[in-house]
Amino acid sequence: MSETTALRQLMGRWLTLRPFRLPRIRIGGAGGALTGLVLLALCLAVLGFWWHNATHLIESARPVVSLERLDLALARGETVTIGRRELLQPQRFDAAEARHVALTRQQDGRVTIRNVAATRRLWLDYLNGAGSFSARWRFQPGDRIAAGALAIAVDEARPGRLALTLTEAGRPGARKLTVDSTGPLSTLRLDGNALSVCQPRSGADRIREIVTGLIATDERGEDRIVSLGGRLTCSVREEAHIAASALPFKALTIVARGGSYFLAPGDAVDAPRPPVVFARGNQRVTDFSDIAWELDPEGPARLSHMIIGRTRYTVDIGQESNGRLPLRLTPLSKTHRFGPDDAEILRAAATTESVRPVVTPPRQPMSGAEIGNPLASLNGVERMVRLLLTLGVAVFGVLSAMHHATLFRRSAILVRLVGALGATAFIGATTMLALAPELSRLGGASISYEGALHATIIAYAIACIAIMVGPRFTTPLRVTWLGLVMLCCLGSLTLLALGIDAEKTDFTIHAEKNKLLFFDLIPVVAVVIAFQPQRSIAALPRSFFMGVGFKDQLLRAVPAILILAAFVAWGVLGTETGVAGFQPVELGKIALVLVLAHIFLGFSRIDFFYNQRHYVSWLTVSLATVLVFILFLTAVPFLKSDYSPALIIIVTTVVLAFAFLLPSTLKRLVEIMRVFLRRADAPQRKARRLGWPRGGVLALVLVILLGINAALIYAFPGLVTYAISGQWSLPKDRLAAIDTLEKARGGLFRVPAERLLTWYDLDHTTKRTQTAAQDRSPDVIHRDLGFQLLQSKVALAEMPCTLARLDLGLDKTPLEVRRALDELPPSPISLCAMLPGARITPIAERKGEEQDETVSRFTVSDLVRLPVVQNDFIATFLMVRFGLPAGLALLAAQVITVFGLLCLAVSLMRERAMGSAQEGANKGMAIILVGIATIFALHWSISWGNALGLLPVMGQPMTFIAAATSHHMLMALPSIAIALIAGRLAAIRQLSPTSDPPPWGLWRGLTRAGL
Repeated sequence: MSETTALRQLMGRWLTLRPFRLPRIRIGGAGGALTGLVLLALCLAVLGFWWHNATHLIESARPVVSLERLDLALARGETVTIGRRELLQPQRFDAAEARHVALTRQQDGRVTIRNVAATRRLWLDYLNGAGSFSARWRFQPGDRIAAGALAIAVDEARPGRLALTLTEAGRPGARKLTVDSTGPLSTLRLDGNALSVCQPRSGADRIREIVTGLIATDERGEDRIVSLGGRLTCSVREEAHIAASALPFKALTIVARGGSYFLAPGDAVDAPRPPVVFARGNQRVTDFSDIAWELDPEGPARLSHMIIGRTRYTVDIGQESNGRLPLRLTPLSKTHRFGPDDAEILRAAATTESVRPVVTPPRQPMSGAEIGNPLASLNGVERMVRLLLTLGVAVFGVLSAMHHATLFRRSAILVRLVGALGATAFIGATTMLALAPELSRLGGASISYEGALHATIIAYAIACIAIMVGPRFTTPLRVTWLGLVMLCCLGSLTLLALGIDAEKTDFTIHAEKNKLLFFDLIPVVAVVIAFQPQRSIAALPRSFFMGVGFKDQLLRAVPAILILAAFVAWGVLGTETGVAGFQPVELGKIALVLVLAHIFLGFSRIDFFYNQRHYVSWLTVSLATVLVFILFLTAVPFLKSDYSPALIIIVTTVVLAFAFLLPSTLKRLVEIMRVFLRRADAPQRKARRLGWPRGGVLALVLVILLGINAALIYAFPGLVTYAISGQWSLPKDRLAAIDTLEKARGGLFRVPAERLLTWYDLDHTTKRTQTAAQDRSPDVIHRDLGFQLLQSKVALAEMPCTLARLDLGLDKTPLEVRRALDELPPSPISLCAMLPGARITPIAERKGEEQDETVSRFTVSDLVRLPVVQNDFIATFLMVRFGLPAGLALLAAQVITVFGLLCLAVSLMRERAMGSAQEGANKGMAIILVGIATIFALHWSISWGNALGLLPVMGQPMTFIAAATSHHMLMALPSIAIALIAGRLAAIRQLSPTSDPPPWGLWRGLTRAGL
């Protein structure tokens, strides 16, 4: 025997040795009556805390008043100017100016409206669908415009083409400017020639221009064509400039909207813009502030709404009485709140014969008197989506339960019918509680937000009973559900407190929408899944992962179809904010996890799937779908300048690949090595039978790809740094790094460069001086760029170390218990003891109400003004408003949820079901659970990093807490449903499912067997 043969035999014996296996710990056992009762008690305690504090927050809030309506009475020839005083708006960055809108009633009875504000704009909406900013002059043939020494003559103005003649004093001759538009693209020519290029557009800029034009152009659907002013005549990347030395740089702008062209004020900031005079026939208008738009109370262009500041008003025109025409402005959204005394002072100062503000009676914020039925916060599409989802899930659950009860007519039909009726009662009660706002409106009443929230909490209690009692779910799922209930409680209370504390009513919409479109749907989905028949629960994942029929293939194609349909709808019908307020990229996250789970399961069970017909074709379709989605994610930064969704998807894919794909691939390589070693000792007649294992080539390719992926992950920080700054690493010195990022702001990745710049700008290491500590603001260079991050750090410095604002209900405990608690000495391990110098009392509500002037002048008013506080910095609001214990409770709930999902995945991996197909379905669900846990953990980590300043701002909401309705509906809600299905699947023991999964099995039963 040669040395090579002996070595091969030795390695072959070593490869046949079984590795050491850990003792099996059962963490997914069904039943567990005592564990279920303990978790049920904890769940009900959380719901009691939720109920009590929802009422406490609303009842303990200070009464507020706001503008109910503004009544105007115009005589013929009279002009009334209104501003923030008449509209009861404070002096803020998002409020109206002191003189903002001028309404004039002409001698012939016509009423016109003008924007007389210095810098802020006025948006007008008409009943015929037209809408525009008031400071816009529509080009028409024959118009003559003079701006300082620049004269503009309109030669041609029609949809798709604009021709102007530009004449400037001191410049010989005239210039001909033509604009030809085709779809989102516009071609400019000056004197018949294209503009010269000062800075060329990159390929990314061209792609962004085309795709952004297909989705949405500029604010309110405007497409900026060219800027006039300055000494520059060329194109700078995507911006075009025409020189006009008599005007400041970017003094005027030509925009296109709806097939028409308009002249609008530009973005000149270096010098004041001279007045612009417009002439059309005998009509003469001086500057943009004199452009008057007619209200036209009886014609097709009747003014219906206007936006002044950030507040939207309806416009109602009455009948003339006593020589005066009544007009009424009624605020619809983003109404400012005031204390009763402050509002009365403002109202008295603004009241005249022609102007009469009317304020509301004092009322509690977020009460029924202020917002009425919470359904008013939803538009028509959102109401339809809510109703269809809730009723669709409930009806499906009822029909499935009744179908299962009558499926086997000879076996305990009475018992199964009673069980089906009980399931119907649970599902019906939960659905009615979730639809309490709709039912109250049908009954002629109007339920308040507080009453609707209490109904939702009762629905959660029903769901807790269905999940915690009985053998339907495993312990890991019950732990996960407890964490989810805690997150829903904290999220609802946080958004409720934000809606109460805000100085405007726009934050109330966030609390209402999340309650109606997310929190209400969770208990309905949970109860329906809890009472689904076991055979249906087992059939659904088995068909998705292991089925080979046409229906199974169609079910597997659903995630890919969802991705394709969502993005096509976004591209055709949507804007930058999505489709009807929903973001398709959130649906893409969970859909991609489903596709990846199917692909990774196929790679790990290659022997099983190679024997199935059409599997290779469907695997190719799945891989193509993943590649298309990844290609789309590469376009996301150019469309929205937001890299965080791509980062989340890439990290999730890598985690799933290394957790599930790498072990199966290495196992396949070991089998290849065994075949290679056995060939040395095999006789010649048996050597032919020892063929190459199936999937061997694929395993080698995957190992190479995973190795390349690992190398890319290792070099990822350097690659990102090089893409942004052109250097493989930033200087270690803070100031040098800031200088490098300053230069990178002019490159392609401007937004990431600015976010890194603001993060480096905050000095996290240098010890602050006593003067800086008293100033209570971090030492920064670019205060404007990092304003939100800066304000978050300032707010966190005022976080109390005790529980604030929330009530534990200790005043309702027996007197003896309260005395015993009061007599307890201060604990040396309390949070306040571990954080010396931290404030103990909550922050003051308003300025001038500080209990201790030496502590801080930071108030709730400053907290709610934190930019994007409802999304990116919601964790900052929670910890500052409720105290550090609330932040730790939120972190504990997140850890519990992720831990429960991972334990549930492990229990599915260890479960030995009857048949290879069911084991494959269990493993596929485990892959999905790990993907969901990874997405949740990434979202929470990014949000905590944003709030605490540990990471640059990435703009990802904190799931369950932030006001991100589309994120919750399209990503979180399907994730919860999948986790509940996995919990039911882990509790099933040795069950052969029906041949058809829902809805095919239900449809077959309804059409053939009937009920």
